[in-house]
Amino acid sequence: MDKLTQKQRAVLDYIEKFHLENGTMPTIREIAAKFDITIAPVQKYLKILEKKGYLNKKDSVARGIEIASRRKFTPVPVLGNVHAGTFLEPVEDAQDYVYINTDVTRSRECFALKVRGDSMEPSGIVEGDTVVISKNNQISNGDIVVALVDGEAAIKVYSKTNGKVCLMSTNMAYSPIYPKNYKILGKLIYLLREYKN
Repeated sequence: MDKLTQKQRAVLDYIEKFHLENGTMPTIREIAAKFDITIAPVQKYLKILEKKGYLNKKDSVARGIEIASRRKFTPVPVLGNVHAGTFLEPVEDAQDYVYINTDVTRSRECFALKVRGDSMEPSGIVEGDTVVISKNNQISNGDIVVALVDGEAAIKVYSKTNGKVCLMSTNMAYSPIYPKNYKILGKLIYLLREYKN
């Protein structure tokens, strides 16, 4: 890799630090704000860093920076909130992206949702977590899934006995649900949590 100037190194260090602290890559606007410069110089720095082999940049993705020396990460769209409790209407459009190691996502189609509510706390899923869901039709008893029931979504434990589906919370304060009209959107494969002190 080609040697970096002091300013190029500062931009790269900021990107790495931002990713470490936030679990996502910074946007061009966030980099510009950090260095108190306009967007055009940031784009120039990113092109130089890419040319020198330090970064990969996906122009069509807001947080589409990848650090070349690290493992490859897959951008997973955050589609809204999912309720761990009562049901919540899902959001279809991506609000943001989280970047997950390709060893986790592999070739699976995934999406992410922010958790609201406390019905899955005994399973280690708490309010504020981001769950990564694989769109997968192969669901087994005991899988944690995101289910759509009467047009609303929630995260629950899936169980099917004698052809009857039950969606259960692990918090015993919530009753099991035996849905008639439902769709399993996918199953939990990964969880992200922001540390708050």
